[in-house]
Amino acid sequence: MSKEKLRQIFIEEANEIIEKMDVDILSYEESPHDKSLLNEIFRGVHTLKGSANAFNFSRLGEFVHHFEDVLDYFRTSDAVPNSQDVDLFLDSVNVIKETLLCEVEEKEGLPSSYASCLESIRQILLHVNTAQAPLEETPMADLAAEFGNETFNAPLAHAPGDDQAFLKELQDGEMLFKITLRLDEDIYLRGFDHFLFFKNLGHLGRILASYWTVPKEVSPEEFNVERNLIQRVTLFFASNKAYESIVDVFAFLDDEEFEVTPISIQEPAPLEEQVFTEAPINEKEIKMEPKEEVQIAPKSTVITKNFLKIDAQKLDELFDSIGELVIAQNYLGENEKIKAMHDAEVAKTIENLSKITRLIQNRVMSLRMIPIRDTFEKMKRVVRDSSKKVNKVIHLNLEGEDTEIDKTMVEALSDPLVHIIRNAIDHGIESSEEERLRNGKSVEGNVLLRAYHRGGNIIIEVKDDGRGINKAKVFQKAVSKGLVSVDEELSDSQIYSLIMQPGFSTADVISDISGRGVGLDVVKTAIEAVRGKIDISSEEGKGTTFSIVLPLTLAIIDGMLVRSSEKIFIIPTLCITESFRPKPENVHSISGKGEFVQLRSELLPIIRLNKALELDQTMPNPSEATLVCIENTRGKFTLLVDELVGRQQVVIKTLGEFLSKTEGVSGGAVMGNGEIALILNVEELF
Repeated sequence: MSKEKLRQIFIEEANEIIEKMDVDILSYEESPHDKSLLNEIFRGVHTLKGSANAFNFSRLGEFVHHFEDVLDYFRTSDAVPNSQDVDLFLDSVNVIKETLLCEVEEKEGLPSSYASCLESIRQILLHVNTAQAPLEETPMADLAAEFGNETFNAPLAHAPGDDQAFLKELQDGEMLFKITLRLDEDIYLRGFDHFLFFKNLGHLGRILASYWTVPKEVSPEEFNVERNLIQRVTLFFASNKAYESIVDVFAFLDDEEFEVTPISIQEPAPLEEQVFTEAPINEKEIKMEPKEEVQIAPKSTVITKNFLKIDAQKLDELFDSIGELVIAQNYLGENEKIKAMHDAEVAKTIENLSKITRLIQNRVMSLRMIPIRDTFEKMKRVVRDSSKKVNKVIHLNLEGEDTEIDKTMVEALSDPLVHIIRNAIDHGIESSEEERLRNGKSVEGNVLLRAYHRGGNIIIEVKDDGRGINKAKVFQKAVSKGLVSVDEELSDSQIYSLIMQPGFSTADVISDISGRGVGLDVVKTAIEAVRGKIDISSEEGKGTTFSIVLPLTLAIIDGMLVRSSEKIFIIPTLCITESFRPKPENVHSISGKGEFVQLRSELLPIIRLNKALELDQTMPNPSEATLVCIENTRGKFTLLVDELVGRQQVVIKTLGEFLSKTEGVSGGAVMGNGEIALILNVEELF
């Protein structure tokens, strides 16, 4: 493997480690006595240090070296980090992110907070070294005497293949594990070595013996300090920890580089397989010995899973190919010549092909689905930092973290969630504890982040128990900015949607995290880019809920096929509330304002699709056509079409750069008969 390829792997793994450190540090703050979390953070930093030095990232290597020393102090002592120490840990993670970026992009200089953060780390280490003076100086051992030839020529305690012999050395509660390491030649460049794993294993148990397989002779020309020449190392390890804990030590290795096998006592062979020989019995030599209880190590019931890293681009290409397969299958199913054959065998074959295609499509779609947990966990840092800036005590509750969502949408969700949560903390939660207590609430503010499935959609809710949205204040602000007129009547949802207009803010004071009129309009744009929508509900004095409604995947949508002027169009079912044919007495025309239809207690505008898209100038009677009731961020309206054709899942195709800005259209889809149907963008039709 080339060094450039190894460098790219390190950068990818480093970013994963840094993201995980953020979450682990916040979890450790909640459970400061959980040393396993601290050990996990330490392992990540240690990996970064070794790899950074291997690729000559000296600035990153120096910083993580000192950061590792601080973590090592806390994990090996009884000291518990306080709030300021945790702040330093999180600031250090920020510095590591920025320094890694500088190293990768080969920028000169250091991040702005590099020196101050490093100095804070050194102050902690200086205090530790001063407080812990050595009790007694231990003389250096004579290495020549310690590792003389007689040591290596001494007979082995047990033969390498005699696994059962080591069972006698187990203490109460311990299990025996046989660990085999076959580390690749590039292991040193990846920041690891055999003794690093020995050290980490030492925290979990006892190494009873190790057997090394090395080349007999290596010429000076073949010797390379950056290349591992040790072919295999076999360890016999005693521990009272679970199998999973032992495997976690080797989490950063490839599956083929290590093997952990629990060793249990072998049961004696069945009687019919044993060979007995007769011998004279001397009754005087018979002695009754007390029975010893033998502990049999439990058999491992852990099911190991194999994981394979795949380039996301290859996965997208596979998904595109499946989309083409779906189109081809639909074409076969609707081909008039095949239908005219009236052959039962052909029809059955096409039906089986359809089932298999749908099965493959669902399987490939599931490959793109990942839990939203990582995105939710990142929000803990946002809440912690934002609440400290506004001096409020905020608790974040997470629900539905295992809900799976398309990987592309996960990447697009991070920024919108940050904006919404910051808005909830700064605007939503009351500033004074007295105000919360007067309203019968706890002093601590609460923000709930929840994900769940509803129908064919994913719903992500951000709910706070704050003061709610002041509708009168929002409306007044909208009037002053010319967004609405004073005499205009708006529903609650329409008033709430005004806060997502560009530049809109009701904040009296600009803070570090909100009040500049930038944020919620960015959220609206980002969510619409992934074909989602935002619903806002609020109750003054109780709180506000932002609901982000998203499709399951970006590649396939559930659409309603409609016909207008002899052409087929697709309306995403996500925005359709109902469809109906109105009675003539319920249709009204208002001079200068257009046509309206009475739907129960609401008067909704009618948008003629053929006119909106300039298809023709015909004027069909609404009572003889079909009205599709659609809801977008501006409210409800009805779309007049000739007829409903049906509901169908379609594979989305982009229109290309030339047609991408066509108003009222967001994409296209290839139908079963080979024709192209345009997907409507309902946000631009009204």
